[in-house]
Amino acid sequence: MILKKKYFRSISKGILFLFLTLTALTLHAEKKQEQIMQEPINQLHEALINIMVISNSTSFEERYEYLEPIISKNFDIALISKVILSRFWKSIDGETKIKFIDLFKKLTISTYVSRFDSYNNQIFKNVSIEQLKENRFLVKTEFKKLEENPIPFNYIIQKNDQKWRIISVIADGINDLSLKRAEYAAIIKKEGFDALVTKLEQKIRDSQTN
Repeated sequence: MILKKKYFRSISKGILFLFLTLTALTLHAEKKQEQIMQEPINQLHEALINIMVISNSTSFEERYEYLEPIISKNFDIALISKVILSRFWKSIDGETKIKFIDLFKKLTISTYVSRFDSYNNQIFKNVSIEQLKENRFLVKTEFKKLEENPIPFNYIIQKNDQKWRIISVIADGINDLSLKRAEYAAIIKKEGFDALVTKLEQKIRDSQTN
């Protein structure tokens, strides 16, 4: 009887050890996956802090050149452009689509460079990750300014071609993708696609001087 009790205790300890090991491995795998998903956002945040730090000693063009590869790598600009133009996307030819994607990328970079133009010990902080769809997640972060309430900066990321990329930015509760989609649709309806292109080009020029 004593031998049987020892035998069952030994089995129980073995099962418990196996369970704890599998749990630890699962948590480690999940943590690693979260880190991989956050990488595009971490790279963006690091770049934004850097351009703020060097803003007083560099030109707009230099900061733009620094930020350009970060945006190209970590944003799915082609998908964002398609979503923003919505039903109008089908009505433009392939060459025009390529030009618009390039124009929208320039606008995105220029906007970041012009808005993140001074450094006063600001930091970005990762908050949480929530799954939206199979390959789509909401990454919540905060932008903290000195002696001010943090501003929520949330990102929707999606996995395409085995790479996680940002497809939408929600700053302080405002979804930039939805905002631009409504704004661009109104311009196209009222003035046409060429007018939209002209306005975006003007916005890029304005960002360089403001």
